[in-house]
Amino acid sequence: MQLRYVRAFLAAVLLGGLYAAPAPAGTRNFIAVLNGGQETPPTTSNAFGVAFLTFNDKTLALCYSITYTGITRTAETAAHVHGPAAPGASAAILVALSPSGSPKNLCVTLPKANKKDLKRGMTYLNVHTMDNPSGEIRGQIIPTK
Repeated sequence: MQLRYVRAFLAAVLLGGLYAAPAPAGTRNFIAVLNGGQETPPTTSNAFGVAFLTFNDKTLALCYSITYTGITRTAETAAHVHGPAAPGASAAILVALSPSGSPKNLCVTLPKANKKDLKRGMTYLNVHTMDNPSGEIRGQIIPTK
């Protein structure tokens, strides 16, 4: 089981390194590694995920690609960006992410008031399920550069 986490983490790091290439002017790249240990309180879920995000400072478009595996026997019920919050703290929903399931590849509009929170690493992704309605896996969204 642990070997699976190590492989997934290494893949996320390698992909994150590729993703950290310079972004076009006015945009920034972010990454989030999701697992149950980051939930508040932590879950015992074996699920794991990674998200790559790009934020456009002018349009406030937050585009994301999220992939996860190992969600409990109940399917995802919702996924959101929350903030502002440091790791281990909870916060309100800023934007809902869709479609349900993995992978996800879309764009949403981040509230203008939360631009600085995103850039400072004070937002997180949360995937909710029926078994874990407060969130099964979570990952802090951090800038890649």
